[in-house]
Amino acid sequence: MSELSRLKMRSRRGLKELDVVFQYYLEHHYPSANAEEIQRLDELLTMQDPILLDMLLAMIPVPDEYAELIEKLRKPYE
Repeated sequence: MSELSRLKMRSRRGLKELDVVFQYYLEHHYPSANAEEIQRLDELLTMQDPILLDMLLAMIPVPDEYAELIEKLRKPYE
């Protein structure tokens, strides 16, 4: 299984909103992502959906190591 296929499977979440956000990222940003960004994405995908959604909606502070990736995830909605 390729890395992209694995991430596509892991990015299917319990919330449709997160499915859409991660699908957009994988289609538009993943092809040019470096290894560090992919590692950060993998780490984000271990988090619970409510925490991810709160970070995307700026309801809770985003840890510095995820700030750039969270900004990319927010892009379709700005």
